[in-house]
Amino acid sequence: MDEQQTPSAGTPIYQESQEKNAKWLWLLIVLIIVSALGFAYWKQLGPFAQFRLGAKQEASPTPSASPFTFSSPSPESSPEASLDKSGADVRVLNGTTTTGLAASVKDFLEGKGYKVSSIGNAVSKDFTKTVIKFKAGFENFEESLVSDLSNKYSVTVDSETLEATDAADIEVVVGTK
Repeated sequence: MDEQQTPSAGTPIYQESQEKNAKWLWLLIVLIIVSALGFAYWKQLGPFAQFRLGAKQEASPTPSASPFTFSSPSPESSPEASLDKSGADVRVLNGTTTTGLAASVKDFLEGKGYKVSSIGNAVSKDFTKTVIKFKAGFENFEESLVSDLSNKYSVTVDSETLEATDAADIEVVVGTK
């Protein structure tokens, strides 16, 4: 007759099925990871955001969400068109409680050709008018900058000048009006 194998003490009864289950568990884990990476690639999430499906890789500018709209005369019609606006480092400070105002003005000024080196918050949040300060030697930007900002803001030029050691050549503190 056939002899049946009986488990001896110390041998697991389900050893073969446990090994089989472990293999399936590892296969499931690998499948989940591959699926997550595929999903991230398909949705262009995380590090896959720089890759486009079925297209050549080209650097595309990311649009910035600006809650403010600006309009100004075209550079061809303005007398300050010959001024190299990128020749000065501009610092934009938010002098209001409106979040993101300095960033939107930075985007606006960079669109006009200015080089904005930094943004931040002003010491006070009580500015009603937009105040501009210049470092000595950069007053030639006054007409152009005031003209560009006057369409949206009430602009004044501060009689005080920036220190010669200041990192910025021009400081714009944006106010509410």
